[in-house]
This record gives sequence, C-alpha cells and structure tokens, in this order.
Amino acid sequence: MKSKNLVSLSVAVVFFVLAITGLLIYFGQGSHIVDHTHAWFGILFFVAAVFHIVNNWSSIVGYTKNRRTGGIQKEFIIPAIVVVVFAAGIGFDLPVFSKLANAGKDLMRGDKPRGGPMPQTAIDSIANAVETAYAGAYSKGDTAALAVVMPIKTAQLTEAGTILSGSDMQKNVLKRTAKEMMTTKVDRAEALDDHLIVVHGTSTNSTSTTPSVYTHVLKEQDKKWQIVAAQRAYPAVQ
Repeated sequence: MKSKNLVSLSVAVVFFVLAITGLLIYFGQGSHIVDHTHAWFGILFFVAAVFHIVNNWSSIVGYTKNRRTGGIQKEFIIPAIVVVVFAAGIGFDLPVFSKLANAGKDLMRGDKPRGGPMPQTAIDSIANAVETAYAGAYSKGDTAALAVVMPIKTAQLTEAGTILSGSDMQKNVLKRTAKEMMTTKVDRAEALDDHLIVVHGTSTNSTSTTPSVYTHVLKEQDKKWQIVAAQRAYPAVQ
C-alpha cells in the first residue's frame, strides 16, 4: 500500500463530505448531525492535509519557488492575496463579506420578512404545538411522549425554587397516585433565531387552585422542537 496514494485519496474523500456539509450549513439546512459531521470531518481534513503536505513537501516548495531565480512564483502570490483579502474582510466584518456569508440562508429563506428570523405565525404555531404536546403527555402520564418533547437533560426551575430535570419529571409522573390534568396557554412567543424560541405562558393543574406562569426555551434539533429549559412561578399579586 502506497502512503502517498492513501493520504491523497483520504484528503479527497474527507473534502467531499466537508464540502457537502459546508454547503448545507451555508444554505441554512444544517442540523445537530450536520454540524457535528462538519466539525469532525474538519478535524479529519486537517490531519489528512498535514500528512499530505509532509508527503509532498518537495513538490510544494517547487511550486512556490522558481528553480532558476529562486524567487517566489506568481502562482503562489495570487492564492496568498486571496487568503489575506478574505481573512481581513471576514475579520473586520466588511459589508460585502457579511452579505456573502448570509446569501445562502437568504436565498433559501425566500420572501421571509426581514424583521425577524421567521414569521410570527410560524413562531406561534410551533410554540402552541410543543406546549400542547407537553401538556397532553403530562396529563396522560405518557413518559415516552413526555421524553420526546422534554429531554431528560432539560433543566426546570419550579415555583418552590428547586431545579428538576426532564428525567425527574418522568419519575414524578410515574409516582402519581391520582390523575392530573394540565393545560397550557401561550401568552407570547418570540424567536431568537431560526432554531431557538422563547415561550411565555400560563399553565393550570387540576391538583392546584393557583395557576402558574412559565417560560420555556424551545430548541430545534434534527428538525424536532423540544423544551430544553423551563421556569415556573406563581403570578405576582397586583
């Protein structure tokens, strides 16, 4: 097995995956899996590139220097200038580079209003769907459905000031001896970006005479919206 062939083919294969995931992220089609794939293949590409440079060092030196005069080849100057210009433009956040960086997402977003990351109707629809699923799963005592909408690592600050996790919520549901009915009402929802929504609402429980106000942070991962952080409190007396 030839090491140069192995390294060159590894660079090509890793670069192919890196290019695909990079384009998906650029056009706003990224997800948790895409982001992680891009990050890990970036590391693999770096390792493969180092071996590629080591194996081809004499050739690279020959490309950059003129053998007769010893001066720098113009073919090296052009890519060097391009790298410096792009690095400076991105580093100083020049308008043209900012527009270029967001061009892919803007193209896929189409005629979506520029006032926010997504239309308010879409934000409200997502918020209501998640809250309805959460209340329904809790009321039915369906821990599997509850885990889908509220993962086990979700942190929740209760009215009493204690912090529960999603797994604690599931355990409490299993310990119930009487049926509990929960209803939620979304009072306000706002998007921080295309994958993060903050929901403010009011919930009632059949076992309590006092409603609670709550704040839920919703996050989209792998095209699914889940509650990743929560806080409940009793409303202030006016």
